[in-house]
Amino acid sequence: MAATEEKADFEDYQVGDYIPPAPMFQDLKQARVDRDRKHRPPGLKMSDTLVMLFVQVFLMVIYGIFVTQDSVPKKLYPTAGPGENPELIDFVQPFKRYPPGFDNFFGSARNDEIKLQEHYSSFMQISIFVFLSLPWSFSFLRKFSYSSSTFALFTACVSIQFGIIVMQLVDRVHCLFLEGLLQDKQYDISPATLSTLGVPNFEYACAIQRPFEEIEDGFGLRQLRQGCYCRMWTQMSKDSKLRQETPLIAAHTLLVTGHRNFADNSFSLSFMDIIDGMYATVPTLISFGMVVGKMAPVQNVVLVFMNVMAYAFNYWVCIYVIGAFDGTGGSVTTHMFGAFFGAACTAVASPKGAHLDPDCKGRYQSDIFSLFGSLMIWAYYPSYNSFYAPPEAQQAVAINTYLALLGSSVAGLTASAIFTGNLKLSIFDAQRSSIAGGVAIGSVANVVAEPWQALLIGAIGGVVCSFSGHFIRLFCINSLGVHDTVGVMSMHGWPGIVGWISGVLFLLPLDHDTLSGDNQSKNLPYLLPWENVLQHRKGQGDAAMAQIIIGPMTIAIALVTGLVAGTVAKKITTLDRHLMFKDDSFFHVPDDYNSETKTEKPDKEKVDDDHEVAV
Repeated sequence: MAATEEKADFEDYQVGDYIPPAPMFQDLKQARVDRDRKHRPPGLKMSDTLVMLFVQVFLMVIYGIFVTQDSVPKKLYPTAGPGENPELIDFVQPFKRYPPGFDNFFGSARNDEIKLQEHYSSFMQISIFVFLSLPWSFSFLRKFSYSSSTFALFTACVSIQFGIIVMQLVDRVHCLFLEGLLQDKQYDISPATLSTLGVPNFEYACAIQRPFEEIEDGFGLRQLRQGCYCRMWTQMSKDSKLRQETPLIAAHTLLVTGHRNFADNSFSLSFMDIIDGMYATVPTLISFGMVVGKMAPVQNVVLVFMNVMAYAFNYWVCIYVIGAFDGTGGSVTTHMFGAFFGAACTAVASPKGAHLDPDCKGRYQSDIFSLFGSLMIWAYYPSYNSFYAPPEAQQAVAINTYLALLGSSVAGLTASAIFTGNLKLSIFDAQRSSIAGGVAIGSVANVVAEPWQALLIGAIGGVVCSFSGHFIRLFCINSLGVHDTVGVMSMHGWPGIVGWISGVLFLLPLDHDTLSGDNQSKNLPYLLPWENVLQHRKGQGDAAMAQIIIGPMTIAIALVTGLVAGTVAKKITTLDRHLMFKDDSFFHVPDDYNSETKTEKPDKEKVDDDHEVAV
């Protein structure tokens, strides 16, 4: 009531009116500063607004100088040139992931691959997943629905522009890394590298054309073969005659290195590049869910740039360098990373005691909108998980994701009735546990053979999500001081760990017979091209070991980079306690904004599991 009267008194002032200093202030200047601090949100100061505008202008300049759209129609797949023999070309597997049916040319075998739908359909469905469903699911806060959805959209729009470029930079950086494995002009391998690769007394020389029986496969040697193509791109970018004499090698060079052409300092723009940027945007939105209502908009800019760069670095280390398997949904590199990055960021940047704010909870209407956003995520999750699946496995990935979502919805709501203690459901669980199965199945959706396995993984993800929301979430607030506004750890963090463990368990029993020969078809109902799925294919536990490593590594990278991002964001500005979780701090609001019933004070001995946590 006092705050309302203070606000009313402030609104009565006109420009130029005298403001008498309060007894606690020494002069009029300090009184004005205190009034401005209370009534002007830090995120809407002119300087901060200009910073956000500068960021967009900067991205526009970068796009104007370096980014070009892919040419349409694409050129036909070339025939063999005078300087190459198609039977001798080493068509090494690219390190970059591609969706089924994608190639830089029309008429290639890769271009004719079977796919569930055209790329434009996938583009639209994943766009709805990222730009509509996720922001809408954040709109549950009773007096922050405008801001939560709008700032989520702002975060996604900046993130995808930056992510499109950064994910292509990852490919360029990896090529430099691979070329570093080739030491001198004879491409000899240093003794230290040979020891690391486990290949003693071996001198490797690049030979793009060699008999098939002379090609040695294995993760380390495959990286060297890819490095040869990276070196070839460098040569061809300077020698157009070489490209004309060996067009097939030139086409495969583009595919292996992730380039679209041989122009230096250029980035491409196609549906696939935009979708790559969307996948880099998802962990940013996950991290944003941790700090909803507690950070000013300009702080979100810091969150975006540091999250995208950290995600790209972690993805490069886990998938490209270590060669781990994270399926197509990214349970580890996307969901776990986003959750733990956000947890570290909010631990540093969010004001203490934010969970005690009476507006840090939902109300009937806003919870319905948030539930609708979760249901839209539910509907489009199979498209998100299956886009990068191998052609033969796309249908299986979509179906397994669908089954996992069914399992998590039923199991999560059942667990909700049990964990509440009075056999009533919690809207928190309905909004989050229903989609936890899509997170949990993300790492193994293309290797799950039986429907019951997908249902089980989804059910475990739903139960873990509900348990986390009712118990672990409270422990993090009371003991660690980490407040999770949206319930990101419940929805993405812990189900992501379920997906990581599932990946280890599914990869551990794989042996050589399972990965090759006739026995492969006995384990899966479709012929899965393991060269498009696993980079470690010896069948001696190497794939499982890589999967084991990326879990703690992802958590470590996310926590460190999240702490840095939170520290930087806090140095820029902070949001005062009385401005948190309130739309009128950032928006013009309608007259009925304050028409709801008075907010009751939190009960110190009872915790509302939906959206209010009291100590």
